[in-house]
Amino acid sequence: MAGLAVFDLDGTLHHTEKALLPAIRMTLEELGVTDISDQRINSLYGEPLEVFATELLGGRGSDIKSFREGIRRHQRETLPVYGELYPGVPEMLSQAVNSGWTLAILSNAGLTYIELVTTTLNIRDFFRYFRGRDGGEPSKTARLLGLMETSGGTGAVMCGDRYHDIRAAKDLGVPSIGCAYGYGSSVETSEADHIVRTVGEISDVLMGLLS
Repeated sequence: MAGLAVFDLDGTLHHTEKALLPAIRMTLEELGVTDISDQRINSLYGEPLEVFATELLGGRGSDIKSFREGIRRHQRETLPVYGELYPGVPEMLSQAVNSGWTLAILSNAGLTYIELVTTTLNIRDFFRYFRGRDGGEPSKTARLLGLMETSGGTGAVMCGDRYHDIRAAKDLGVPSIGCAYGYGSSVETSEADHIVRTVGEISDVLMGLLS
C-alpha cells in the first residue's frame, strides 16, 4: 500500500465558487447583507464557518445559525446545477487509488457539506475516510494526525490550497502538495514541499512519492 493521500475539498478538488458563491449570496441577502464583493467571499473558502460569519456578518454571532442553515438550504439547490470539480479530478483520484493510495478528505467544513459535495459530484466512492470540523479537534493538524492513526500509521501526504493544509503537514512531518490554482495566496502555497498549478500535476507528485 502506498500510504494515505489526504485532500482538502474546497479549492483543491471542488471549484467551490461555482455553487457556493450563489448560495452565500442568497443567504446574505436574506440576512440583509448586500455590500460584500465576490472577491471577499472567495478569499474565505477553506476557513471555518465562524470566520465566514465574522468577516461577512460583522461578528453578528446571533446570525451564525441562520447563515449555516441558509447556506445548506441553498446549496442543495445550487450544487446539482452549478457544482463543478476542477478539470481532471476524477481521473487523478482514480489513478491514485489504482496506484495503491488510500484516499481521505480533510476539510474545515462539516461532514454534512462534505457528504453533499462528494455525493453530488460523484467522487465519494474514491475515499475511505472523511474528517470535517464536527468533533472536538479544531485544528487540521489534530485531525490529520487522527486520520493517520485511523489508517494504521502508514505514510501520508497532505494536498490543499490553504495555509491550514500546509501547516498540518509540516507539523506532522509529512509531505505537502500546495494547489496554486485554488483560493490560497501564493505565500500560503509557497510553503508546500510540492507546488502544483493543475490537478494533473498532483498525479505526477503522487507517482514521484511512490518512487
